[in-house]
Amino acid sequence: MSWQEERRANLAAKAQQARLDQAAATGDEIARMKAASDVARADREQAAELARQAKEAAAAKRKQRRDDRKERWATIAAFARGHVAHVLIYSIAVVSFVMAASAMAGYGAEVYASGVGRLLPLITELGMWAFAVSVQIMRRKDRTRSVWGLKVGVWVFGALAFGTNAVHGLARGWDAMVIMGVVSVAGVIAHQLAIADPPRSRAQRAADKLAAAQVAKTNAAARAALKMATAQIDADGNARLTFAPGTYEVKRGRLTRGRLIPVAPDPDVPGPPDALDAAIADLLDSSGPAAGPDRHSDGEPDTETGGGVATADKPAGHPDDTGPARPVSRPAPRTSRRTAPAERTTGDAHMAVLRTRLAAAVAAGELDPATATPYRIAKTIRCGKPAAKKLRAELDNPTQR
Repeated sequence: MSWQEERRANLAAKAQQARLDQAAATGDEIARMKAASDVARADREQAAELARQAKEAAAAKRKQRRDDRKERWATIAAFARGHVAHVLIYSIAVVSFVMAASAMAGYGAEVYASGVGRLLPLITELGMWAFAVSVQIMRRKDRTRSVWGLKVGVWVFGALAFGTNAVHGLARGWDAMVIMGVVSVAGVIAHQLAIADPPRSRAQRAADKLAAAQVAKTNAAARAALKMATAQIDADGNARLTFAPGTYEVKRGRLTRGRLIPVAPDPDVPGPPDALDAAIADLLDSSGPAAGPDRHSDGEPDTETGGGVATADKPAGHPDDTGPARPVSRPAPRTSRRTAPAERTTGDAHMAVLRTRLAAAVAAGELDPATATPYRIAKTIRCGKPAAKKLRAELDNPTQR
């Protein structure tokens, strides 16, 4: 190869390399431009997404605020519908308080000739409202609690507010005096009549009277039990009151006030067990099969061995009988069956209680044992005529018991 050809080949190679270098530079530029474009596009998309999220968050906040406002207004509307009287009365109270308080503030500044006088409504207006709201709170906590002291405070401070506003209005005339005085107490009067102590229904009044009567009778019984309690003193001189448990009637007469009269429980009405029931149960247990008459397997009295009456005499023809024949006890009627001992025991216990009540009435001066008639005895200790006649006979002849 000649030098010309070699030179041409070198030039061609250089040109080719230049073209390749230019293409590589162009490719790198294109890649850089493409990468920059991708970054810019990602930034735009990210900014758009952030703007969209911010817009959605703002819309959600606005919707939440609208929902909260709707909920608050719905709650207020529901309360207003359920408390129409409260809304109306408190509206009157607010108007009355604002008008009277503003007038009293100016009047106080004029009277005291300083800004301190503007505190006058805190005494005239706020004072009666403090007592008025206290009445409502106490009534809501305990309906039976007495609030007469708070009511007195309401009317005392109400009279003070009325008088102060009336004196303020008197300088402008009699009509201004009356109007300003009435406006100052109108809200409190409406509040006390309709909200603080509203009128009760007939059933509520009857229930309150019944509850008050129960409390009064319970307290009277407790006081009477305290008067009749006995003192138990130990060796160290310490005293302890002892009470007699049972069922009593509280006497409210002039001569028997504060006395407890024992009352026998009705055997036909079930009630809580007491000492008398335990004594009757013990007597019934002691007169059971071990000490009672012989019975067949069916539970009926054995009429061949003495019947249903326990006796020390042996039946006639007994093998151990060596003496003359003695009268044989007749068996109890079959109609009485097992209830005869219980009925006799219950009747004896009832008569014992009636004797106790009779003795208490005689000791209390309610009955004269010498002149008391059976009717008077039955009415005083509340028993039947047969029992009263029997008690009258026992008074005449104590050996008949």
